[in-house]
Amino acid sequence: MARADSPEKQITMVPKEAWEQEYSVFHAIPSSVRNEPAKALVLFADLLKLRNKRILDAGCGNGRNAVYLAKRSCEVTAVDFSEAALTETQTRANATGVKSRVSVEKLDLSAVVPYASNSFDFVLDAYTFCHFLDNALATAFWTEMRRVVRPDGYLMSIAFSTDDSYYAQLRSKDKNKIVFDPTNRITKRLYEETELKDFFSRLFRIEYFAKFEFQDLVHGKSFNRVVFTSILRH
Repeated sequence: MARADSPEKQITMVPKEAWEQEYSVFHAIPSSVRNEPAKALVLFADLLKLRNKRILDAGCGNGRNAVYLAKRSCEVTAVDFSEAALTETQTRANATGVKSRVSVEKLDLSAVVPYASNSFDFVLDAYTFCHFLDNALATAFWTEMRRVVRPDGYLMSIAFSTDDSYYAQLRSKDKNKIVFDPTNRITKRLYEETELKDFFSRLFRIEYFAKFEFQDLVHGKSFNRVVFTSILRH
């Protein structure tokens, strides 16, 4: 695969095959092997009253967030298009005693999702949206997420900032916001705060917006990670 910012090949989303290898071979992304839920989710869980809710985990990865929410007595539909990720999610749910509250489903989130409108109280996007590199595809994804969440529900998005020190080293000389990680051959779009707010304000009301910074190990080295968390409503 060519770099996403390469003139000879432009891609619109990370292919399924790259994710299968990430979860089964490379484990290059810290969240691929992390047991703890996303820090932003934990910080907002009580504020958003995430208990006894019906939740869509859109791009569940290894299931760490789905299990955390299920432990809070939520009914979680955990979806991904990677079989390796779904296997990990199911194994994690089984091992932690919450399998009755986690429904694991294979789903391509770049298409229309098979759920009725107003089906969920909460939609979680933990580093999924940033892999939709084309603006039209990203907009279509969020249009679907808006459709399936209840009018009084919430949506959460977690995405990396252009200030993130790990991804900063992967940015091209022209400072393209689309970065290609040669370790696992996965491409990601980074965001500036004003850009992200502008994007979400076209579809949602931004209830809360936060910038989180924390130290994290990637390939044995410590980096200052910088992520944006957006809490969205109709």
